[in-house]
Amino acid sequence: MSDPPAYAYPLALALISLFTIALERLTPLRDQQQLRPGLPSDLVHLVFNGHFLGVLLFGLAALYLLPAFDQLIARAGLTELVYRNAARAWPLWLQAGVALLVVDFLQWAIHVLLHRVPWLWEVHKCHHSVVDGEMDWIVAFRFQWLEVVVYQGLLYVPLAYFGFAPAAALFHAVFGTLIGHLNHANLGWDYGPLRYLLNNPRMHLWHHDYEADGASTVNFGIIFSCWDYLFGTARVPDHPPARLGFPGVEDFPRDFLSHCAWPLPRLLPASARRPLGMACGVSLLLLAGAALRWPPQAAPEVAASQPTAGRGDFAYSQSPAQAAAAQAGFGGEARARGSAHPEDTLSVDELARALGSPRLVLLDVRPAARFAGGHLPGARSVQRSDFSQAQPVRGLTRAAAELEALLRRLGVRRGDELVLYGDGGPEPYRLWWSLRWVARFPARVLDGGLETWKAAGHPLETGPGPRLEPGDVAVQAPEPPPLRWSELSPRLPSDVIWVDARSPEEFSGREQHRHAARPGRLPGARNLPWDSLLRGEEDRRLLPPPELRERLSPLAQGGGVAIYCQTGTRSSLVYFALRQAGIQPERVWNYDGSWAEYSQLALPAETCE
Repeated sequence: MSDPPAYAYPLALALISLFTIALERLTPLRDQQQLRPGLPSDLVHLVFNGHFLGVLLFGLAALYLLPAFDQLIARAGLTELVYRNAARAWPLWLQAGVALLVVDFLQWAIHVLLHRVPWLWEVHKCHHSVVDGEMDWIVAFRFQWLEVVVYQGLLYVPLAYFGFAPAAALFHAVFGTLIGHLNHANLGWDYGPLRYLLNNPRMHLWHHDYEADGASTVNFGIIFSCWDYLFGTARVPDHPPARLGFPGVEDFPRDFLSHCAWPLPRLLPASARRPLGMACGVSLLLLAGAALRWPPQAAPEVAASQPTAGRGDFAYSQSPAQAAAAQAGFGGEARARGSAHPEDTLSVDELARALGSPRLVLLDVRPAARFAGGHLPGARSVQRSDFSQAQPVRGLTRAAAELEALLRRLGVRRGDELVLYGDGGPEPYRLWWSLRWVARFPARVLDGGLETWKAAGHPLETGPGPRLEPGDVAVQAPEPPPLRWSELSPRLPSDVIWVDARSPEEFSGREQHRHAARPGRLPGARNLPWDSLLRGEEDRRLLPPPELRERLSPLAQGGGVAIYCQTGTRSSLVYFALRQAGIQPERVWNYDGSWAEYSQLALPAETCE
């Protein structure tokens, strides 16, 4: 699903505006001027208060707010519970519909508060300063900037967090703009039976009634009128209101700059409100201009052969040849520590020396917002939904052919070596398992992930990452491995040891994952929380191989080990640790369907109750 072009919304805004202007000329409700005195100020409002500010808010949230929140979630081991990109795998029509309804309801509720709470009403007065002769399409954007931050924040920040596609956000922006234009246009339409669903010009005109106050204002709908009918705030008399505005609107500032500073001018003498209000507005615009330079600049399209910043005492490679030589030594530190499979892992220093190698591909297995906020130089972003499915079982690994297509989209070529990393959670181990056992494609996991990289003082890039050309990699998967219960259970020995990698609360049944059909665990399973195999909260590397062997050797006493969690993610880390500890791979199974599937089956389960 490709992103819409950058000019999509400005083009839609222009076309909708021209369309509404034509309607006002053809079927006007009131006799009023289109080229009225306050039109220039409202044109500036149109530019500043359209969805352009929302784009800025989206960027600030993606680069600062959401990455900080995600790091807290990852450190707490709750990444899989708080499903970060829950909507990413939905079809576009479902994303657009959910965004439209849920966000509009939130905005309706905020709109009610803007009228009911006195100090919020002072901010909202800017929009209600529309007087007789001014109610037309363009006043849909006459808002004080703080109100726009609230409304657009409600739209863009949740959509960014839950992984809605940019096209879904664009649909909301375009459709919302169309309805907003029509609601304020000089038209007398009510859409017939659709008036109970969609806000309309006749209905919204009464929202601007001069005689209304905080308790009697009606018709708060933004896009949909159904909220007003559901909650008893709808009122549409047969005649239009006698007057628009609010008591005292005659003294309200009439220019854009004073609107920006409102309600500060309210504290000034009437004679000084205009000049001082305009001065305050200019100051705020200058601050906003400075804020536009605040987010980090995008990363270059292709990363440099060596980092431009990092530890001054570290010997980074000075050429692609040096980087390739360093790449050939991957896994040496793991081998020296006693790892049974050093070909699966590497340290941050080993990777730092190889930056710039032409055959090195770094895959960042984190949400896009965290990736944009900071990633390893030259890394490419991959999302959980890129390699796992939502149906028939949530989280199930995609087929080998789909994984091959993913690698090609990521620009992976024949002979490239993959290094996977996250920020201390189990996600890169999940992708490692999917590639190795479904696509039969080797990869390495960066021990400790991004947090260990940063703690070592190595550099980061920000922005969308490098521009990619399609790769030509091919995978070899002779037959699909057993992923679901019906495929895996017949292959397991009777004395297999089941290991549950979830939290003790999920294991006991006291806590139910929101995507599980029921609480509990597989009968006879042992609990081994995935994060118990890490060194600690601040050090997200795996335990050293000797400690892993000591902790995991009791699991090797039976006929084998089968691991599960909710969707096969946390269990993939335990699988990886068993492999590094030297447990024979043919005696270890990762149940890919995990509790997401098993909880839906008519099979026995245990709880501690």
